[in-house]
Amino acid sequence: MQTRAFLSVLIIPLVFTGTALSQVRPYERNPWTDTVGKDSRSQPLELSYANNQEPDRGADIIMTNPNAREEPQDMRDDDMRDMDDSGAWEEADVGDEEAYEETDHSDPEPILWKGFLYGDQHFRDKPRPIGSPLYFEDPFINSDIRPLFIWHKFPGGSALRGGQLTVGALQARIALTERLQFMATCDGYSHLESPILDDDSGWNDIAVGLKYAMYVDHENDFIVSTGVKWRLSNGHAQTLHGNVDELTPFLTAYKGHGKWNFMANLAYRLPMEWREGNSSLNWDLHIDYELFENFFPLLEIHGFHYLTNGNRLPLDIGGLDYANIGSNDVAGQSVFWGTVGFRWNLMDHVSWGVGYGFPLQNPDNNDIYDQRVTSNLILTF
Repeated sequence: MQTRAFLSVLIIPLVFTGTALSQVRPYERNPWTDTVGKDSRSQPLELSYANNQEPDRGADIIMTNPNAREEPQDMRDDDMRDMDDSGAWEEADVGDEEAYEETDHSDPEPILWKGFLYGDQHFRDKPRPIGSPLYFEDPFINSDIRPLFIWHKFPGGSALRGGQLTVGALQARIALTERLQFMATCDGYSHLESPILDDDSGWNDIAVGLKYAMYVDHENDFIVSTGVKWRLSNGHAQTLHGNVDELTPFLTAYKGHGKWNFMANLAYRLPMEWREGNSSLNWDLHIDYELFENFFPLLEIHGFHYLTNGNRLPLDIGGLDYANIGSNDVAGQSVFWGTVGFRWNLMDHVSWGVGYGFPLQNPDNNDIYDQRVTSNLILTF
C-alpha cells in the first residue's frame, strides 16, 4: 500500500496536457516588394557597367533596380517561386509530401535535464501493444499513464473448472532520460470467481522496473530496448497473487515501415525462491497497419513456455501472464493465444486500445486461458 501511495503521489500530479504544436507558416513579405502594393519590378531599371567603364564589345552589363530589396539570404530552395513565360509568378510545384514535411514533434525545452519526462519524442505516438499487458513491454522511452481493464475467462476443463477474472489497474512509466525509463507495470485490484474457489477480491502484486534503449535509429524507425522488472509478492492470495517474488529480464524491439508497425518481445520469469514458483519463458509478436488516419487494426501472437516445476500446489496450471502459482506439474507445457483489436490515437497525447484474446489450441489444455478482453487508455506526456 505504501508503494502504491508513493507511485500515486509521484505520477498523478504530472500534467499530461501537452498541446499539439502546429507550425503555422508566417506571412512572408514579397522580397521583390518594398511596400504593400508597390512592386519593385515595375520600377525602371538602371544600367551600370563593370568597373564603371563605358561598354565595349564583350563588356559585362549589370542590370540593377535601385528600389528592389536584396533577396533574403536564408530563403530556402523549396520557398523559391518560378516565373512563367508571361511574367506571372507562381508557387513552385511540390511533387510529394516530403517537400513541406514538418517535424512531428519538435524537441521540447528540457525539464531538469534533456529527456527527463519527455523521453524520445520520435516514438511518442507509435501504437502500443494490448495483449498480455503485464509482460508484453514495448521498447519506447516516454512518460505515460495507462488505466487498464481486463476480463478473463477460465477454461471449463482446467483445474479451476471455469470461472472468470476481472482486473482494474493503473500502469505508469516515467522517462528519466531519452534512453532510460522507470516502470510500474503491475498493480491494481482483481475479482476472481471459480467453482472450486470462494469468490474473492483483493490487491494485485506490484511490479516495478527499469528499461534502457540500447539501440535507436530514427532514420529507419527502429529501436531495441532491454530491461528488468521486479514483481513483489504483496498481493492477495485468494486471487492467485502474493505467491513469490520474481525477476523478469526482457528484450523488446520495434520497426516501422510506412503505415506498418512491427514489435517483438522476449521475457524470462525467474522466481526468487526457486521451488515456490515456476520459471518460464514468454514471447510476443505484434503487427498493425494504419488503415485510417490514427486508427490501427492489430494482430498479436503470444507464446508461453513453462521451464520448471514448483512444489507449492499439486496442479497442472501455472497462472500464465497473470500469476505465478508454483505448481508441480507444468514443466514442459506450452500455451499459445492470439489477440485481435485496434489502437486509436484519439487526440494528441491520448490513445485507446481494445483487444480480444482467443486460444490457439484446445482451451482445456491451455492452462487458464479461454477468452480475454483487454482495454487500456494511454495518456502520454
